[in-house]
Amino acid sequence: MKSQKPIIAVDFDGALLRSRPFDEAHKRWFSVMSVLLNDKSINQYAGLENYFDKVHEVMKRYLGNVDRETRNVFARNLFSMVTVAEADKKDLVDDFARYLRKIKPKYRLALITTAPETSVEPILEKVECVDLFDILYKSSVKKHPNKKEMFKEFLKEYGKPAFYIGNGDKDITSCKELGIPSISVNWVSQGQVKGDYDVKKVKELEKIIH
Repeated sequence: MKSQKPIIAVDFDGALLRSRPFDEAHKRWFSVMSVLLNDKSINQYAGLENYFDKVHEVMKRYLGNVDRETRNVFARNLFSMVTVAEADKKDLVDDFARYLRKIKPKYRLALITTAPETSVEPILEKVECVDLFDILYKSSVKKHPNKKEMFKEFLKEYGKPAFYIGNGDKDITSCKELGIPSISVNWVSQGQVKGDYDVKKVKELEKIIH
């Protein structure tokens, strides 16, 4: 039986894409809800670090006493819509996308993202990368986004990737805890937690994965 190619897993926000569309989508989500609830003060929640607590608070006001899963579905579908609206080709880290295409013949490329599942393909379409990945591992709109749990599920289904390439202290910490080899990248933003390798430029990846 022919062995499968090793997997290179990649993050969306902070690796393949710049953070702008996701950051703007958070603002627009609260902006839309401020209009629907006729309460401009809701806009101030967009800048909070624990903004997701406020998402549920706003959803309770909007939907009434429904279950948490229903609130998640409404909230994340709206976030999906505004993220797709914001996404643009200029948000793509072009040289990273080119590098992934270069190594694609030797590896299976997997996108692991907490972006709502309904937004992933439309965003990839907008940035002209719809054919880039062999595996799309997406976050259900029914659940609170949790990357560590997604990593655990991915490991069960596909096994350990050769590397996870991403940005974000929580993601890299989760990789360390789960034994996933990781490469922290700093071309969008710089985190405090470093992976097994830490790179500032796409060109540096060529010395690690080729």
